[in-house]
Amino acid sequence: MARLGLFFPALFLAAVSDMKCRNIPDWMTCLVALVSLIPPGHPSIAGVLVCLPLFIAGITAGGIGGGDIKLTAACGMVLGADRAFYGLLLALSLLVVWHGMCTAAGKIRRKETKNEKGQAYPLVPFLWIGMFLSVI
Repeated sequence: MARLGLFFPALFLAAVSDMKCRNIPDWMTCLVALVSLIPPGHPSIAGVLVCLPLFIAGITAGGIGGGDIKLTAACGMVLGADRAFYGLLLALSLLVVWHGMCTAAGKIRRKETKNEKGQAYPLVPFLWIGMFLSVI
């Protein structure tokens, strides 16, 4: 329980940074990864593989930053491969629904969805919600 009590605030801190600056500092990712060392349990090395879909999408399609990929791997270390994978699926599903709602509401246009880096939305807030839902 102590792990989750530290994991979600650390992930929330990264979400706020992603929303404000579109940047996730490495120390935040390290903080999330260090939570995996808190007993009981041990870091899930297999959980690191959860970031592979984001890594492949980032290489082929772009738009997914390295901070999102590293943070997803750290989440996998804390929650384990199964919970982190479900959390990632929930996060990406919520992101698609959010984009659909914004598009349907006419609040965004194609040119307005991208910032100077070509990213449409910060991923970490959705990742935080997805990981939270996968735990409960």
